[in-house]
Amino acid sequence: MIELEQKEFEELVLVALLTLPDQFRTALKNIDVVVEDFPPMDVLKGLYQGVPLRNRGPHYSGTLPDKISVFKVPLESSVDTVDELMPLVQHVVLHELGHYFGLSDEEMRESRGDLH
Repeated sequence: MIELEQKEFEELVLVALLTLPDQFRTALKNIDVVVEDFPPMDVLKGLYQGVPLRNRGPHYSGTLPDKISVFKVPLESSVDTVDELMPLVQHVVLHELGHYFGLSDEEMRESRGDLH
């Protein structure tokens, strides 16, 4: 297990977002990505809350941003080094962005392409 300062962990999440392929990074609209220490009891490492892009209709407006939460403590407790943590953070961010784009867990497992 490792423990980073909040700012250091947030920088890992920022790197994960900045290194997304252009087609995904430029498609992000009305979404916040936050770092929280602990998840709710039924969530492990990341959580997407919102209306997926492919489910938004012409009347989608005036809503609060969608939210992706990346949970610091469970991720840190899964690894021993920052070198092990970075790919895990990237994986969680990509997985939750997959939900933002409207993909189910099953679809992401099947594709294992652009978002995994």
